[in-house]
Amino acid sequence: MIESPNFNALNLATIPFDEQDCIFENRFVLAGSLDDDDLPRDLTRDPSMRPFITAPYPFKIQFAMMHLCLGGRMRVRHNLNEYELHRNSLLIVTPGSIGQCLDISADCRIVLLALANDFVVMEDNTEGAIIVRKFLTQYAHLELTDELTAEILTIYRAMRDKLRQPNFRFKHDILKGYLQVLYGEICQQMAPYVEAQDARPGSRKKQIFDRFLDELRQHYTTERSVGFYADRLCLTPKYLSQVVRSVSGRHAGDWIRDYVILEAKALLKSGQYTVQEVSDLLNFPNQSFFGVYFKKAVGCSPTAYKES
Repeated sequence: MIESPNFNALNLATIPFDEQDCIFENRFVLAGSLDDDDLPRDLTRDPSMRPFITAPYPFKIQFAMMHLCLGGRMRVRHNLNEYELHRNSLLIVTPGSIGQCLDISADCRIVLLALANDFVVMEDNTEGAIIVRKFLTQYAHLELTDELTAEILTIYRAMRDKLRQPNFRFKHDILKGYLQVLYGEICQQMAPYVEAQDARPGSRKKQIFDRFLDELRQHYTTERSVGFYADRLCLTPKYLSQVVRSVSGRHAGDWIRDYVILEAKALLKSGQYTVQEVSDLLNFPNQSFFGVYFKKAVGCSPTAYKES
């Protein structure tokens, strides 16, 4: 029996960082130029960053991460969506996401905050947690004001300065407190998006579609039938298909296929698994069936994609 995937290329401990950055117990990383007088780091020329910059294949990300862009631009793919980050853009990446950097300018200035899962602040049933969950089913990034970007940088600098105090015994508690403040600021920015979406006419269908995507993100590695997701939502497969088509312009089966293929690509390029093992991890009945499914969607065999 194969264990759950472990993508060593993008676990928290392998994030490239330099002497300006802070790392705490391999569970918290704060990287990037936080001060105006810091020399900008040209990520396109940094050898430690080259495996992550414009890689021709996606990575599975096993931790929470926020990219705050302070200048330049960066184009990324997050799950099935593309985003272009520029000054005051905040990209939020949740554990289990699949990401890829598509392009980055030489003058791009990014501050990265990465957290192991046990550092994530969100609680199950608080108002903030509900807002965050609703927001992240639809979006992955926020456009901030100059003022809010400055506030976030102030919090980042406070965390950095505390981590640099060699004899301070309560760094974990201090970090948790600062992260709670940061979490509140971000919830405040997400709330108007969520409220506007809830107030939109026809939001019932959109809510069904969002719940479908939420279930899909949890189960796509094991379940590929529309009927399974319809049962989870207490709907008929026909009605779910109609709703998904109406809201997104795409068939439910297309969404399922795209999530499965994205995971398959990340697994194949991780360097950790054979084609047979990827087939098993994605619960295909056999390697041949997986090969047909993959080639129909991608245009080449899993072996050809893995070796390309």
